Amino acid sequence: MKNEKVLRRTYQKKFDKLNKSVIEIPLQGWIKTLREIFGMTTKQFANRLGISQPRVAIMEKNEKNLKISTMERIADSMNCEFFYAFIPREKIDSVIYNRAKQKAEKILNKVNKNMSLENQLSDEYKTTLDDIIQEILSGDISDIWEK
Repeated sequence: MKNEKVLRRTYQKKFDKLNKSVIEIPLQGWIKTLREIFGMTTKQFANRLGISQPRVAIMEKNEKNLKISTMERIADSMNCEFFYAFIPREKIDSVIYNRAKQKAEKILNKVNKNMSLENQLSDEYKTTLDDIIQEILSGDISDIWEK
């Protein structure tokens, strides 16, 4: 568990750096943009890749659906590095906490539904919810992804 926390902190620092230097995807896509920046015609580019010129036009229009191996080959043909990344939209700890909270709310609402039938609905919902969240987070966090 300690290693998971260290790993999360390490990657969060890396993600924070990436978020500060977000690179926007050019409107016409990376392939066409870089090809044009380097002053390459579609025919020259096709020759470098060993494909037909019409295939270049198809790839430039359909960049988002190319295989990673194809993108790597294209990048290499233009003396570029290709990389991809999954960057969490929120802080890693927030994603985990929010998922634990959802699970805790399900547990608590199920208990409260049964208790309300007996007129025993707790007034300390938030405190109880926080306790359940902490209990969930102190255990194996992989459990938060179970239904």
